[in-house]
Amino acid sequence: MILVTGANGKTGRAMIRALARHRPVRALVRDLGQAGELRALGATDIALGDMGDTGSLQTALDGASQLLHIGPAMDPNEVQYTTNAIEAAKAAGVSQFVYYSVMHPQRREIRHHRLKLEAEEHLIGSGLAYTILEPIRYMQHLDPIWPRVVEAGVHAMPFSVEQKFNIADLADLAEAATRVVVEPDHLYATYELAGPEALSQLDMAAIISKVIGRDVRAEAVTLEALERRVRAAGLSEDRIEQMLNMNRHYDQHGFRGNPNTLRMLLGREPATFQDYVERKAAELSA
Repeated sequence: MILVTGANGKTGRAMIRALARHRPVRALVRDLGQAGELRALGATDIALGDMGDTGSLQTALDGASQLLHIGPAMDPNEVQYTTNAIEAAKAAGVSQFVYYSVMHPQRREIRHHRLKLEAEEHLIGSGLAYTILEPIRYMQHLDPIWPRVVEAGVHAMPFSVEQKFNIADLADLAEAATRVVVEPDHLYATYELAGPEALSQLDMAAIISKVIGRDVRAEAVTLEALERRVRAAGLSEDRIEQMLNMNRHYDQHGFRGNPNTLRMLLGREPATFQDYVERKAAELSA
């Protein structure tokens, strides 16, 4: 049995779907109303708990031999939540703690990168057998903007259209995480997980245009426009600040990585952005 924290998020759901093909999966949630959807994805068990409560984490780990810890996105409590999970895992005697971190946690100017680096340090010094996964930005950034991409022909993101990103398909990242869990040779490893191509928004728009058969242009949304949108959506001041800081960094530096490790874990070529867009287009046609 493996316990997955952060189970109801986009990442957690993808992990449950992939892991459930190989392991009984227990999903940690804060709201039992989420249980039905997670069971439909393959979770065999649901645990009610809170990452801020070490006792509830330890209860959730009862009978589990492995833990996949996924913290909430951009949460200021990342280090505390991970430390709580580490203490619960030690008490429960788990054989493997898999920490879902971020690629380039050394980018300390981005807070959630810095906090994940601190959490990694705690895990490495914990005495637990661990595996650290460091994923890059997802191809799934396209999901929330897909209707506008198709209808208006605009691929708009809040950073330069020319900066390059080795984006990865979340389905591939979930498969890689599953390999780390089910295969015996991944303890005490830290894996950077990047996609196979360095693509700019201009490149992505050209690929989308090719797949859907209509022109799509790349557009850089200003940070001011992003701030107005997320503020209107009711995000917290802290989350707004972190989003602006992250995208400011992307605008200046992009997000590059090497795909060799992801290729090694998958035992095949990772999905290209065109593969992903073709999948999206097929879903739309269906």
